[in-house]
Amino acid sequence: MSTLETAKQVIKEHNLMHIASIDENGYPCVRGVDYASDDDMNLYFITHQMTRKVEQIRNNQHIAFAIDHDCLSFEELQKLKYIKGSGVAKEITNPEEMQRAFGLIMQKFPYLENLPGDPGDFTAFRVELKEVLVTDNTISFGHTEMMEK
Repeated sequence: MSTLETAKQVIKEHNLMHIASIDENGYPCVRGVDYASDDDMNLYFITHQMTRKVEQIRNNQHIAFAIDHDCLSFEELQKLKYIKGSGVAKEITNPEEMQRAFGLIMQKFPYLENLPGDPGDFTAFRVELKEVLVTDNTISFGHTEMMEK
C-alpha cells in the first residue's frame, strides 16, 4: 500500500482529528474535532462560533493536526497507522461550500444533527493539508514517511 493510500485509509477509518492552533500569547492549544473529508483529502470540521479555536484560526490559519486512535494492547499498537502534519484551516464563507461541509459531517456523524442551538451559531472550516507524515507500524514500529500527493 502506498503512503497516499495509507493516509486515505486513516482519514476514512478514523473519526477524531486533534488540531493545534496558536493562542493570543503564542502558545499552542490542542483539541479534538470530529471531521469528514472529500475526495481531494480536504478535511472539514464544524464548531460553535464562540469557541476559542475560531478566534485563534481567524488570527492564524496555520494548524498542526494528528489523526490516530487509542491502542488497548501491544498487538493493536503493532497494527497502528496514523497521520500527522500541518495544514491551513480556512473558514468557509461560501454558502454552497458551507452546505457541502455540513452535509459531509452529518453523513459521517448523523447524531450531530441534534447539536443544541441554531445552525447559524456554527461555522465550518476546510483544512488543506500541507505536510503529511504517515506512520505505519505494520511495516516496522514507528515507520514514518512523508506523503506525496
